[in-house]
Amino acid sequence: ERKLYPNVDFYSGLIYKALGFPTDMFPVLFAIPRAAGWLAHWIEQLDDPDNKIVRPQQVYLGPPRRTWVPMDERKMHKTD
Repeated sequence: ERKLYPNVDFYSGLIYKALGFPTDMFPVLFAIPRAAGWLAHWIEQLDDPDNKIVRPQQVYLGPPRRTWVPMDERKMHKTD
């Protein structure tokens, strides 16, 4: 009635389960094969001079670095 079809992760999950992988590992196992595609897409975006969709490089223009005191060297104040 709603014509909802499972995506490839559904079938991959069945295979991973049959191979004995714990369900907690499924997100990692789904992400690993996609990493190659994500990286290829990123490289294509970097190499395309006419790519208008990607945000331009951002350059921080805020205040310069400030000095700070490490936590273990700070004095504790009593609030009693």
